[in-house]
Amino acid sequence: ARAALEHAIAYSKERIQGGKPIAEHQSVKARLFRMFAKFEAARSLARRVAVFNAANVPQVEYSIATKVFCTTTAFEVASEAVQIFGGNGLSREYPVEKLLRDARASMIEDGCNEMLSLIGGSRL
Repeated sequence: ARAALEHAIAYSKERIQGGKPIAEHQSVKARLFRMFAKFEAARSLARRVAVFNAANVPQVEYSIATKVFCTTTAFEVASEAVQIFGGNGLSREYPVEKLLRDARASMIEDGCNEMLSLIGGSRL
C-alpha cells in the first residue's frame, strides 16, 4: 500500500492535465488523502498486533483481522493508484500494475480473506 501511495503521489505531481499537475485537481487530492488514511489505519493495526506478538500474548482474532484489513487495504490503495495513473496504470512500464496484482494475491495467500473472516468470526 505504501509503495502504491508513494508512486501515485509522485505521478500526480508530474502528470499535467488542464495546464496543471493532476495533484492540484480536487478529486485527485481527495483520492490521495483517502489512500493515505487507509494506509495509516492499516499500519496502526499492524503495529498493534506486532506489540501483542512481541509480548508473547498472541491474539488470534487480532492477527486475522490485521491480515484481512491490511491486504484489503493494500488492494484498495493499489487500485486507486491505478486510477490515478489512468491508462498508464495498466502498463508494465509503471510499477502500480504489479503492485495491484501482488496486493490481490496477498488476499488469497496464507489463507484467503473470506475463510479467515469466518475463522475470526467464530472466535469472537
